[in-house]
Amino acid sequence: MRGYPFADSVRDFIEAHESVFVAEQNRDGQLRTLLVDQFGIDPARLPPVLHYDGTPITATFIANAIAGAIGTPVGAAEAAKRSA
Repeated sequence: MRGYPFADSVRDFIEAHESVFVAEQNRDGQLRTLLVDQFGIDPARLPPVLHYDGTPITATFIANAIAGAIGTPVGAAEAAKRSA
């Protein structure tokens, strides 16, 4: 992603999906706010994943946050594939 203002391809990506999680390593959700402001997107379509405890954000943190938001335990999709 390049700096602000965002490329049209960013808007196109968001519009092509029902929702897009926005992972940020700050408390205020600045990236999400900029996306909403520039493109006029309903903020409900951009669920935030915020990490701001001073430690680096990890893939595990992001995966757990998204899984919690959609109600699917991390690894459940992979387990279902293996049992099929």
